[in-house]
Amino acid sequence: MSFRMSDTDTLVAKPKIKVKNSVKPKIEEERQVIVHCSIPCEFGMGVRIWKTTFLITDDGQKIQLVHWANISLAPQWTRIFQNGVYNFTLVFKGLPKGCKLFSLKEEIPEPGGFVVLDIPRNKTDVYRVTIS
Repeated sequence: MSFRMSDTDTLVAKPKIKVKNSVKPKIEEERQVIVHCSIPCEFGMGVRIWKTTFLITDDGQKIQLVHWANISLAPQWTRIFQNGVYNFTLVFKGLPKGCKLFSLKEEIPEPGGFVVLDIPRNKTDVYRVTIS
């Protein structure tokens, strides 16, 4: 038996593919730091957070605020309609692995920015602080 190619038949060349084992997926775990804040309050006062609020690591690195809950972002205000304690939550990008101590600092162009110094790092990166 013999086969003949007709004019309509085509030859398809199989490409040679080389696979290199040097391509390794790089997976980075997304880390976040959650800070639950409490602040003493009085009926009628206002609170807000500025986008220029950071975690400052023990070596001076600034970690950016990425989300906030139960508090307004400046220039808006959250009005307080209670006496006692008001609670809100801030979420920051992850701290460097070697960080053992950090501070929460609101860098604003007026007096009264939130500051909590020397917060010891824990394994969960979830914190509760009181702002006075």
